[in-house]
Amino acid sequence: MSGSLRLAQLGDQPGFEVAGATLGGHRFERHSHDEFVISANLRGEESVWLDGRTFDAGPGCFTCYNPGQIQGGGVSEGQPWQFVSLYVASDQLAAMLGLQRLEFERSTDRLPVLTAATADAVERALGDDAFVRQRGEERLTLLLAEIARAMGVRLPQERLESGGRIADLQDWLAADLARQPSLDEMAAYLGLSRFHLLRSFQKQVGLSPRQWAMQLRTRRAQALLRAGLPATEVAHELGFADQSHLNRHFRAAYGVSPGSFQRAVR
Repeated sequence: MSGSLRLAQLGDQPGFEVAGATLGGHRFERHSHDEFVISANLRGEESVWLDGRTFDAGPGCFTCYNPGQIQGGGVSEGQPWQFVSLYVASDQLAAMLGLQRLEFERSTDRLPVLTAATADAVERALGDDAFVRQRGEERLTLLLAEIARAMGVRLPQERLESGGRIADLQDWLAADLARQPSLDEMAAYLGLSRFHLLRSFQKQVGLSPRQWAMQLRTRRAQALLRAGLPATEVAHELGFADQSHLNRHFRAAYGVSPGSFQRAVR
């Protein structure tokens, strides 16, 4: 296989993986998967064989495969091909979206805006920075709902969560900012699917839970720096991976490094 293929697992348990591929003139033999496969084509004219029929999926197209479907295909010899794919276990995808079970009604559709958004989220999820990877995971969870709607999967009516429940989660996150629970843990804490957790939190707060926790961490970092605590200790106290991780997020929020901020206020 010429080109590159990057793969990463998301979430606490196996069953949710993302991949980004840049290949040249490649074809996959006919095969099947135990999980859902959702691919977004970014470059190249893919010819797809699916359960005995053939269709084309060019740039901007999604192709969705239900578990067990026989699939194959690729692009012509010498043609560049770039795509991103999501591999999601059937029980995980149903749980993420708050459904008992589901399957895709349509195999392909051209959705260029959704394709670009998915590619961006996958790129984040494949990155080196933990916070950026988490933001990619959050974005993909929301995008999965959009993909499901676009490809013919019925979602339940969104439940509007009371302000009290979201406030409870904020209190839980704020009580130990170094803990940084996963998206699955936060969803379990509220008894919601990952999708409904993110939609409810963002509707009420305007940020995702992780974004909200990060802005609170940087805000608390200000107070600790004002009190004279060294930046290395501040990073450890608030659960940043290291001082450079604190520096990056602090500068993004306040426009100065922690060291410059501390010198200015003391």
